[in-house]
Amino acid sequence: MKAQLRNQVAALFLLMPAAVTLSALPSAAVAQRATPQVDSLQVSSDYGLAPGSRLQFTVQGSPNARASIRIRGLRANIPLAETSRGVYTGRYVITRSDRIDPDSPIRAVLRRGNLSVAANYNFPPDMTSVASAPPPPQLRIERFHMATVDRLEPGAELRFSLEGAPGAVAFVDLPGIANDVRLRETRPGFYEGSYTIRRTDDLNIRGPVVATLRAGDRIVQSTLAQPLVTAQPVNVAIRILSHSNNGQVDGGQVRVRGRTAPFASVNVKVDAVPPVVGQFGVAQRVFSETLQADGSGYFDFSFSSPFPVPGTRYDVSMVASKADATNEARLTLYQRQG
Repeated sequence: MKAQLRNQVAALFLLMPAAVTLSALPSAAVAQRATPQVDSLQVSSDYGLAPGSRLQFTVQGSPNARASIRIRGLRANIPLAETSRGVYTGRYVITRSDRIDPDSPIRAVLRRGNLSVAANYNFPPDMTSVASAPPPPQLRIERFHMATVDRLEPGAELRFSLEGAPGAVAFVDLPGIANDVRLRETRPGFYEGSYTIRRTDDLNIRGPVVATLRAGDRIVQSTLAQPLVTAQPVNVAIRILSHSNNGQVDGGQVRVRGRTAPFASVNVKVDAVPPVVGQFGVAQRVFSETLQADGSGYFDFSFSSPFPVPGTRYDVSMVASKADATNEARLTLYQRQG
């Protein structure tokens, strides 16, 4: 074997075993044809005898028997299956609770009927040199990115990409979303995935978006540096669609329609001023409410006058706001004469 342990270490034993034991039979009975026989043992490991290593066993011997491996420090025997005539194979993954003594033998056992044979083999030296085995690759995230979106609304697709250690499991945790977003490794070390916002989602746009890369019991995480929505200038200019400034309206309810930025808040105040203050009363506020524009920016409201007097003036103030942007518009209307 090579001096240094590589990713795969293996040993093939084709010589006579170190010791042979026949249960309830003298050693001279080996020649009896009904007695099973162990010819050789092959054992390999992907990482020595460290926890998490996978041991692979192949025993050659008499056919049509039951085969198993016994190692001191394991709680139970390792069963082998006869995969071809006289060839028995099996696997075992070393757990953290196992206490394997590398100086103790590997015992291969064949049983057929009430007869059995056991052969002892030593662990190959390179397999027990765990200290010289190369460490697992470093788990890392080099880059975590999300494609920009204009608005977080139902139907919007959030697309994520991650670069890091290959061969791991990657997923993204979105604040307010119950299920993780799984990322698929499209090429070694590069992961991609997406999530489409649903109407029932309660996405917290101010919460952290965290990517996780997991390999076995090791994990590494990275928080998205960019905001979910790229800050862009918001135009909240107000356009009145139903009336012109200084226009006339009939008595009863007056409906005003306008348009601004989608989903903007619009604070509306309407004051009615009689034509002659004192004779018909004083100015009164007849409407005060904060509205929300729809997805296309449209909004509307209605008010009625307490003064059924021609010439009454209505001072309408509208302030639209969205994000950090605000804009104000004013409209003056007069109750029609006659």
